[in-house]
Amino acid sequence: MEAEETASVAAEDAGELRPFFYSIADLPAASISQMLDQTDSSEEDKQAMYDIFGRDLMTKVILQSPNLSVFHEEAKPGEQVKPHRHGTHQITYVLRGSLHYGNRVTGVGMGYYSPDRLYAWTAGDEGAEWIEIHAGAPQAYAR
Repeated sequence: MEAEETASVAAEDAGELRPFFYSIADLPAASISQMLDQTDSSEEDKQAMYDIFGRDLMTKVILQSPNLSVFHEEAKPGEQVKPHRHGTHQITYVLRGSLHYGNRVTGVGMGYYSPDRLYAWTAGDEGAEWIEIHAGAPQAYAR
């Protein structure tokens, strides 16, 4: 697949989304740290994000629009995020490894749904790779 044929942010024509094809292998990945370095966020705001998500969680944007956002995520073994929510309904679907939500574990072929409630997770011994789908444009909230 040619780079021009992939999309990390939905292509728009006159404000209208167009269909597109993508390959996860061709999408650019960015860590939390890399994404925040591209913003004009204050150091205090960046630190607040690092306190929740750490610096190393890897994200590939498949689609980001006002109505739907889809991400491919990867976490190293034992990596964790603290309680947070996104201001959207959210579904995760695990592709590799596992995510531990307290005493509940989601493995390959399993997932988690959050109706905009606080949650936290720790990646299992093999790390984790998953698809994350949001009804809308997610933000990060610690309460």
